[in-house]
Formats: sequence, structure tokens, C-alpha cells
Amino acid sequence: MIVWREAMALGAPALDADNRKLVDLVNALQQAAKLDTASGLEGVFDDLSGFFQAHFQREEAVLAAVRFPDLEAHRKMHADLAAGIGLLCRKFRDGDEAERRTCTGLLARLLNEWLINHVIREDLKLKPLLPKKPAAMPVPPPPGLDLPAAPVGTGRRAVDAGRDVEYSLPPEFADLLKRLEFAVPDLPPPQGGFTDFVALCEAAVCRRLDRVMVFFQRHNPAIRRELPPVFLAAPEFAEKFRKAVARFVLPAIAGSRQVRNLATSIDWASLDSDTFWRHVTPQIHSSIMGNWQAAWDALRLVPVVKDDGTRIWQVKDATKELRVLLEPSSPESYDLPKVGNREIETFASLLDPASDWWEKLNRIWQTCVDLYEQEKDPRVFQQKARDGALRDGLLNTFNRAPERWVDFLVLSCHRVFPRISTQFLETFTHNLGRNEADREKILPYTIRYLRQARERPEIRRREMMEEAEWRERMQRLRDFLAGRVDVPARDAV
Repeated sequence: MIVWREAMALGAPALDADNRKLVDLVNALQQAAKLDTASGLEGVFDDLSGFFQAHFQREEAVLAAVRFPDLEAHRKMHADLAAGIGLLCRKFRDGDEAERRTCTGLLARLLNEWLINHVIREDLKLKPLLPKKPAAMPVPPPPGLDLPAAPVGTGRRAVDAGRDVEYSLPPEFADLLKRLEFAVPDLPPPQGGFTDFVALCEAAVCRRLDRVMVFFQRHNPAIRRELPPVFLAAPEFAEKFRKAVARFVLPAIAGSRQVRNLATSIDWASLDSDTFWRHVTPQIHSSIMGNWQAAWDALRLVPVVKDDGTRIWQVKDATKELRVLLEPSSPESYDLPKVGNREIETFASLLDPASDWWEKLNRIWQTCVDLYEQEKDPRVFQQKARDGALRDGLLNTFNRAPERWVDFLVLSCHRVFPRISTQFLETFTHNLGRNEADREKILPYTIRYLRQARERPEIRRREMMEEAEWRERMQRLRDFLAGRVDVPARDAV
């Protein structure tokens, strides 16, 4: 017997009602199985089949509305469960008594696992994204405004019964109650229809690279940053990097004996650049990674001692060619240091044959967005977070993502979040070393960005002016919503 607990509630009445009903249906299934009543089991099977079809539609609509980062993975879970339930229902209806008992046991286990792994674990990821009050309840003013009861004539007004309270705001304030918006580039679709196994393998490797590089290309068009973006944030770099990989790395991978043997053991002609990885064994993962790493190691600069005893770094001809290939078309396109061993190690970190990082990175990012909005820019549906929450969240990413990628995640926050200034970046890096040399070992590209910013004092001055303007506007908004400022009706929107 499963007992519904309020800790399982999401705060979305329709979805919570569905999940309570699911608990009841699972309990009914187990009870009917114990009593071994055919009619009871048939009714439960029919109820479950109809229930999930409607529930999945409702839940996916909510997920889409709140821009849930794992929506596609969530849909796949739904589709897999629906397929499993449909199969068991058909076998139950068509089977004999023994088959029906087997189907009942399998369905009970399937639903118990679903409750634990999906409803309790996966669905609860949705909870922070939902409004804190049901939609039919009045929407409160932004947290932290500490408003008294609004007198007649202020910017707060009620509408028809049963609908939200709305705000009638002058245009200059309207954006202050909107959620953060930013551009997330579309991930290109996987490639298929290959007539050559080597081409499929190479496309699959590039696909994994794209799923990392495209993630770091998100940006906020409304933000003005004078300095060029770090290389991994630029689509132009991604295009040049794919060409570099094709030139220097892919031949070593495609020529591997283990990879070539894979072509004889799978129906590769039916695969695309995503499904390829489902057929790759741990041994072949290791082979691909070994050849990938060896190809980058071959481009490393090597220390050489001259006759006079001085030590220099010798640059190979292939590495010089790599430098030319990755050079930006203009200084404004992106910032890439002269390629050395640190850059080569960063390039090598971008492929993980054993793990697809797209969904993991998006979960990490959603945490950063939530912490930023709650601490730095609280909106209607957010609770004020403690000071330092975003800093601690970013520090925690060292345990959740490859260490070399944290640099780019920190700079993504600067590029997307309006109030993450170079001063915030300076303060954040101080958590990672006693001096700048220590910090550079951990966040080399953030430190490089900060050095460029220090050379342009107008950047800090602009940031200070924008921060002062934001605080002044928020204070005026507080005054307006509290009825301390009167705005003519024609100015309201």
C-alpha cells in the first residue's frame, strides 16, 4: 500500500490530483491482484490506460509553459511508459490465467518504479518552476517589496472574480515584473542516411561536440558587453573547431581497428549521429577516447632546452596550422588565446563518448537561472534567496560538470544575467585561490576576461551606472505599487 504524502505535491492542482489518482490506481491494482478477481483487474487495467493518456498531455503542457529544461527527456519517459503499459494491457486481455497473473505482477512493479523514479524524483524537479500559488489565486507582488494594503488608485488592481490580480504599470516599469529572457540556440537535428560507416562515426563524434558547444552559445541580446565572448560561446568558433577536428583528430578515430570492427557487428546504415552511441560498447568508448586524446596530445607544445640552458616551448607545424585554422575572422568575433597546451587540454575535454552532457548541462544551467532570479532579480513567482546563493551554486558546479567547463559556465552567466558584472566575476574568483596565479589555474579564461576588462575602466563605470539605475527603478516601483507615486491613467499599460 502506497500512502500519498504532501511532500510529493508539486503545487499544481491538476497534476497533484493526477498523481493522487495514480497512487489510488496502483493500490487498487495490488489489492485486485491479491484478491485475484479478474473483473477488478480488467477495470484497473482499463482505468490506467485511459488515465496515462490524459495525464501525460496535461503534464507536458505544464512543462512546456514553464520552459522545463528536460522536456524532451520527460516526453520520452512518458512514451516509454505508455508503450510498456499498452503492451501489458494487450497481453492481459489476450492471455490465459497464468499470463494475466504475470502481466499484473509486471505492471505493479512497473508502476511502483514509475512512482519512485518519475513522480517522486523527476516530477519534483518541476516544483521550483511552478508559481507558488495556484493560478486561480491572486498573484502576490514581487517578494521583498513589503507592500502595505494597496489604496485605491495605485498600480495594483483586481479583475474579474476567479482571475489573477494584475498590475497596471507605466511602460518604464513593465519589464521589472517579467521573467528573465535569453536566447538559447537550437541544437541541430541528428544526421542520418549514411552510406559510409566512417562518415557516420565522424558525424556522431561531431554531434557530441555540438551538444556541448551549442550549450555554451546561449546569450542575452538585451545585454551590452564590450568585450568579445570567450571562444566556446561563439558559433563561428564551433564551425572552425569542427573543421580542425576533421583535419587533425577524426582520421585517428576512424582508422581504429576496434571502431572499424563495429561496422561489421551492427546495422549501421539504419543509425544516425545520435543513435550511433547506443550501440557503442564500453571498450569502443575507451578506444574512441584513447584515439581522441592521442590525436590532441600529438599537437601539444614540447619543452626544449637550448644550448645556453634556456627552456622554450617548441610549436609543431601541425599546431601552427591549428592556430591559423581557429583564428577568429575579427577581434570582435571571439577571444581565443594563442593555442597552447592549456587550450589543447580544453579542446580534448569537449568529447565524452560515454556520456551525453546536453541534459546534464541544462539541469545545471536551470539551477543557475533559478538562483540568479531568486537572489539578484526576484520576480513575481520567485522567493528571495539568501545572499551568496548564486556564488555557492556556481562553486557546486565543480562537482557536477567537468572542471574545465566551469570557466565557460561562469562566463555564460555574465553574458546572460544582466546583474552579473565583472565585479561579481572578480569577487567570485576570490573563492578559488589566494592570489590571481592560483585562480588562473582553475578559471583561466575568466581571469583572462577580467584582465581585459581592467584595461577598460569604462566597463566598470558603465556597470556601476546600470546597477544604480536598476536599484533606483526598483525603488520607484516599490513606491508606485505602494501608492506613493501617482501615474496618469493614460500612461498605464
